[in-house]
Amino acid sequence: MKLSELYTTDIHDAGSELTVLDGEGNETPLKIKVAGLDSAVFRSNTKTQQKAYIEALREKKEFDDEDLVIDGLVSCTIGWRGTDQKFDKVLCKELYLKAPFVKDQVDRFIGERANFTKAKPKK
Repeated sequence: MKLSELYTTDIHDAGSELTVLDGEGNETPLKIKVAGLDSAVFRSNTKTQQKAYIEALREKKEFDDEDLVIDGLVSCTIGWRGTDQKFDKVLCKELYLKAPFVKDQVDRFIGERANFTKAKPKK
């Protein structure tokens, strides 16, 4: 075995696509491509969130991480298809804010490493 067989950052940076389900659990035509947990963008956002949390603790301020979470998900979103609206980060943030069930799906999808790995044939 080569150690490189365990590397995941490149495939997480390249992203994977999820099929968005509607509020009743039915598939929609919308497919959203996102970077995964091991991607550089996700790890950078995690550091930003941690710093903001620590700063809020030091300054004894209230801390609401919802904006940070949504901004992190938006930055991990690479694109979409299945809609006539062109992907951009502003529209993506609006989608995640106004359709929390979509935001939750994206969040769960990103958190599952198996969504970013390709199955290897068994020997």
